[in-house]
Amino acid sequence: MKYEKEPFSCEDHLEILKARGLDIPDTERAIKYLNTVGYFRLTGYMYHLQENDGSHQFKGKVSFDDIISLYQFDKKLRVIVNEYLERIEVAMRAKLTNYFSLNHGFFWLTKKDLFADLRIYQTVIDEITETFVDPQESYLKSFKRKYISEPFPPSNMALETLTMGKISRLYKGLKNDEEKMQIARDFNLPSNILTSWIIYLTNVRNICAHHARLWNKRVTADQPLIPSREKYKFKGEVTPDFHITMYGIISIIKDFYLHSIQKIRS
Repeated sequence: MKYEKEPFSCEDHLEILKARGLDIPDTERAIKYLNTVGYFRLTGYMYHLQENDGSHQFKGKVSFDDIISLYQFDKKLRVIVNEYLERIEVAMRAKLTNYFSLNHGFFWLTKKDLFADLRIYQTVIDEITETFVDPQESYLKSFKRKYISEPFPPSNMALETLTMGKISRLYKGLKNDEEKMQIARDFNLPSNILTSWIIYLTNVRNICAHHARLWNKRVTADQPLIPSREKYKFKGEVTPDFHITMYGIISIIKDFYLHSIQKIRS
């Protein structure tokens, strides 16, 4: 099947929305939003207000302002969620560097014997090495100028170049040695549960980072494991749709925050 829809101007889109029963009290304001936000992005805030029969007719009296209010709420929601995800990500970087460097030196990332998954090891090494060829960060440039014989930066610098996604995969790929277990204990979780939560929250972070809709979104990738042992038992109701809802996202973030992140308030 070919995609044969024709593009429409902002004015055309307004006429379509009016024909579907949407009240547009301020045409000029609506056109500004369509020009700067886009019709397609705004449709994500319309679907639940429309009939589910293929007609796209709006239910009852719905205003364009109602849609913009949801859009603005979603922006604020992403900012709040992203703030807490940042704390979790930064804590993971710090703990990886602190525990592994003390026992294995600053270049522990280059030691294959610390990894259970050598594919993850190679992926991480390749990415850091590539970044170090022509570094953009001032601290990497300074290190490279001073330590000319070093082909690889120390972990405290190297980990700063990795995304949250790579950090989560790095943790997953490590052997279940004492350092990995200690990080999990810091979060009051078994290491396999911590792995699944960090990977799950990476998907949420990507939604926030790309300014995609978070409100009312079904987050389906990488379902998080829920601990059942009494020592780690999850405090909260685990519904069948737990992993695809904002309730699940906020519950997991809250668990992180209660056990470790709350100690850092800056």
